[in-house]
Amino acid sequence: MTETDRQIRRFAPPRSFADKIADILRNEIYRGVFRPGERLPTEGKLCSTFGVSRAVVREAISALKQDGILESYQGRGIFVSDRPPEATFRLATADLDDLEELERVLEFLIAHETAATSLAAERRTEEELQQIKDALDAMNAAITRNEAGVDEDLAFHAAISAATNNEFFVSFNAFLENRVRHLIREARANSSRAGLTKYVQQEHDEIYAAIEARDRDAARIAAERHLRNAAERLRQRGTSRHGV
Repeated sequence: MTETDRQIRRFAPPRSFADKIADILRNEIYRGVFRPGERLPTEGKLCSTFGVSRAVVREAISALKQDGILESYQGRGIFVSDRPPEATFRLATADLDDLEELERVLEFLIAHETAATSLAAERRTEEELQQIKDALDAMNAAITRNEAGVDEDLAFHAAISAATNNEFFVSFNAFLENRVRHLIREARANSSRAGLTKYVQQEHDEIYAAIEARDRDAARIAAERHLRNAAERLRQRGTSRHGV
């Protein structure tokens, strides 16, 4: 059995087969299985290898072409680019039904958010602190209106990233926002159903208080506590759907 076969066997029921196939091909290109300038197997061969339709293969190839990793030539086929782009980070939208994948995504998010919150406590300006407070107040207002407050939650964490005064945290947070919005929505929905909204807001209040006090350690601890609690709320959602 080839490495590709083993990866296919580990597939969970579709989050997106195209995404997973694109990831396998990308990894094989990076490992040198397919070298710059080399032609990929035909669509038919890839369909047979992965056991999927041509539409799925074409979607995977299209994603790699958009990344500049593959190039197509009419009548000749699909080739690995001679000038591959610099490595780019990709994070496929997490599948809430895949508990192992969810654990990995949450672990990554906790590491990122706690670092950002700690830096924000040290570096924030008074104006940036006010922006964080404004987002916190907007969340409270959304709760009063009996709304989920997802956008307000995202604005709160975006304001914290901005307060790091590190453009890499800011740009990466914007990237993450597009990928984890559904996780935040699900966590907040679970909190609302369980009557935990006020506790979630207490967690946000603790984060803000630590940033206001310029206490890096307290900010990191508060952020980690909040995210681990949010992770637990997502796990409860996942286990209930799996009948656990």
